[in-house]
Amino acid sequence: MTAAGYRVAPARLDQVAAESGSRADALHTAQAAVAGEKVPAAAFGRVSESAAAAKTFEKTMTELGAKLESGVSRLRTIQNGLTASAAGYRRADAQVAAMYRALLPEDPLPRAGNPAGIGGSADTGAWAHAIADNRVKVADALTAERSRLAVLTDADEIARSRARIKLYEDILANDRQILKFDPAGNGRIAELVGHIEPGTRNVGLFVPGVNTQMANFDAYAGLGRSLVAADPTGRTAMVVWADGVFPQNPVVQGPDAGYAQAMAPDLKNFADDLRGEIASHAGSDVTLTAIGHSYGGATVGLAEAHGLDVDRVLHVESAGMGHGVWSPADLPASQAGVQRYSMTAPFDPIEIAQGNAWGLEWTGIGHGADPDTFPGVTELETGRNASGAELWGLSSHSDVLKPGSESWTNIYRVLTTGPVVPDGGAAMNGVLR
Repeated sequence: MTAAGYRVAPARLDQVAAESGSRADALHTAQAAVAGEKVPAAAFGRVSESAAAAKTFEKTMTELGAKLESGVSRLRTIQNGLTASAAGYRRADAQVAAMYRALLPEDPLPRAGNPAGIGGSADTGAWAHAIADNRVKVADALTAERSRLAVLTDADEIARSRARIKLYEDILANDRQILKFDPAGNGRIAELVGHIEPGTRNVGLFVPGVNTQMANFDAYAGLGRSLVAADPTGRTAMVVWADGVFPQNPVVQGPDAGYAQAMAPDLKNFADDLRGEIASHAGSDVTLTAIGHSYGGATVGLAEAHGLDVDRVLHVESAGMGHGVWSPADLPASQAGVQRYSMTAPFDPIEIAQGNAWGLEWTGIGHGADPDTFPGVTELETGRNASGAELWGLSSHSDVLKPGSESWTNIYRVLTTGPVVPDGGAAMNGVLR
């Protein structure tokens, strides 16, 4: 924002606010130390003046503690004021941007290179208002989280709070395209990476698994960025979808299908909206691929049971095809043409869950059939990581998502309809025959 020859930089205000917060923390530590300082009268010697000296020392420490406490209060006030100011400037910027976007036509006339009159990028079309509104919400959440961090004492909570603040700051600093946002509880969020526009040919919809929350969302968004950046033609976009309540404990909550059952209809509806954006901004010649990792695979599977409108599905270290899905007959007719792929690294503990309901399916436990053996699914090689070591065991569960690994390459090729490497086989064309 500029006016009368000066520029307000919200990021700089955030930086100074953080510095003020750090100084307040340091002063608070000193104040706590001073408040707890007690010296017995005998420390000044067993003379008549020792009691007076002890009282003088106590009075001095009390006055010093009060001054330090006042300093902490002033720094907190400055911190909160700067943070609120930064959020206010960002809110104003977002509102002005939304106002101007609203003036732009959403469906341009046919023109050379775009004879069908396909609209511009989805981030300047029907989703523009959601992105602008969520930018305001993120700015407000940043203000609230900074205030919350100032009073936290639990180390784990502090770490999660700082991770949220880092995410919010990065979203605002880099104009990230947030489609869904709710900071309540563990948080819910969805982000568009790249652009849905004329020329886009591949769109991915990634759903993460157990322990997904706002504090670790950026790790999954990073996967989306790596896949988009890998396409030299610029024809690939990704949506990273964490707009649901995910289980947070793999042993206690992981086998429970209830979380997936709650998320699946929302995911199906979101995919319908995504199809609409693709149709209006990129046309019909686009491949939409749903990628489910771990518990996210079971969520994608149940969304298929609701008629998930995608061309391809990729299960990555997936918990299963979805609660109650044991054969293609358990899926609606709309899913008959979906191409399906799966990959599971050797000895990943997720194998315990795949295809196993432990005889308790009637209670809502279990995630249906093993994706690796489901009829019509092409099982893919996970191979080796970027260092050349074979992917296997517990660490492989997340390592398969890391760029440079053979598993990541297979994910990219499914997304872009390139040649994939089947499990134990040579490369084959990505289109099933």
